[in-house]
Amino acid sequence: MMTRLFPILLFGGNLVACQPTDSGTNATPAPARPTPVELTLDAGKTYQTITGFGGFGAQDVYWSSGPFTSERFVRDIVTDLGCTIIRDELPTSFEIENDNADPAVTDLSRYNLDRRIPGHHAPFGERVPHLKALRQAGVETFIASVWSPPPWMKWNNRIDNGTQQNSAPAYSRNPTANSNQLKTENYAEFAEMCVAYCRIFKREVGVDLYGLSLQNEPRFSQFYQSCVYDGEALRDLVKVVGARFKQEGIATKLFLPEDVGWLDGVRNMTMPTLNDPEARSFVGMIATHGYAFDGVQPASTDAGTWQTMSGWGKPYNLPLWMTETSGFKNNHEGAMSLAKAMYTALRYGNVSAWVFWTLSTGTLDEYSLMNSQGEKSKRYYVSRQFYRYVRPGAVRVEANTTDADLLPLAFVKDGLPTLVISNVGSAEKAVFVKGDGVSTQYQTYRTSATEDCKEGAVVKVGESIILPARSVLTLVGIK
Repeated sequence: MMTRLFPILLFGGNLVACQPTDSGTNATPAPARPTPVELTLDAGKTYQTITGFGGFGAQDVYWSSGPFTSERFVRDIVTDLGCTIIRDELPTSFEIENDNADPAVTDLSRYNLDRRIPGHHAPFGERVPHLKALRQAGVETFIASVWSPPPWMKWNNRIDNGTQQNSAPAYSRNPTANSNQLKTENYAEFAEMCVAYCRIFKREVGVDLYGLSLQNEPRFSQFYQSCVYDGEALRDLVKVVGARFKQEGIATKLFLPEDVGWLDGVRNMTMPTLNDPEARSFVGMIATHGYAFDGVQPASTDAGTWQTMSGWGKPYNLPLWMTETSGFKNNHEGAMSLAKAMYTALRYGNVSAWVFWTLSTGTLDEYSLMNSQGEKSKRYYVSRQFYRYVRPGAVRVEANTTDADLLPLAFVKDGLPTLVISNVGSAEKAVFVKGDGVSTQYQTYRTSATEDCKEGAVVKVGESIILPARSVLTLVGIK
């Protein structure tokens, strides 16, 4: 196949067609331009297929009184931002009392959908309107995580660790009444609860739950909803739940470990399941969180760590997902740090999904992209550069440049390329983009210190466009 080269000049200046320079004596000297560097797009070298981009939660957090949805919220999240994945939690109040004495017999009428239980987040029934509205607006991929089993299934009879401290204790083979662990004799009951949740989710929301994590951050015992496992305990639970899903015909994929921080800790939580053929057969994807060891500060920019984690599932064709991150400053600096984190995870981790924590909160802060009144952060607009234009089914292809301040990503879907280029440097850049494809022009969108995913002019081959300092540019191919 003949390679078609599409040169595009990205300069620090307004969108202009490339024109000859006026050499007359009265000509106003043009502003100095940086020397263009080459950015090469190779659509023949392919990587991961994108499942989607998204976030957790509703219009306000589930530990508030709401509101949890509105037409404006759904429009912002789906139509404007472009979310295609929504993450939720399996509420700790869902089976606040055992449905019956037999884990093999599931009585869906006994699960709590509407009753608010003190100390627990909003019940599932209060979440249904916004989940259903998001599905009707176009979201097809819903995932959920267990933060804690219900109290009666655990040794400490709590959803938390009973203290005001966070820790990462060793998993105990001889638990006591203070152990923040699921009782092994309740693994079958836990599996039954997961079956009930998947069935009720489909009944109420109208779509299968795509993926379920059996425990959020399983190494950590927190003052909030939590439960501690080690890799072997999590493997054993995967076997029980996976076998029950298979028996019941549940299509939901299991994913793990949703761990954070220390690479060896994440590895030790993951490999027992991957090394066990039976357990591995029930797993649909590997998932990690983009935080540092404290579980709070963002740490998604270590290329080596991402490369290592990407390799774990590769022999088994299991994609890597990033299912929670936040903590990026609520300003332009934080937005560019988020862009760099997304670039690193997508390029070096080959992640197929990126899910932020959380979409919307009552007060706009570093843990949310917007607030419940609809005020949007700069991180919202940087996210939109990816979310809205890199769609499910897009395949990442090779894109390279020699300038360390330029972080290029390229994707192809339906034969058309989409490029997302972050300039993390303090100076504007000039880039000469060339490669093979079918597009002869690109629609442009840009977030900078003064712009919020602003739509620019259509760029034809041979024309130029701004790539200011600390900005993100998206180029969407047009036939």
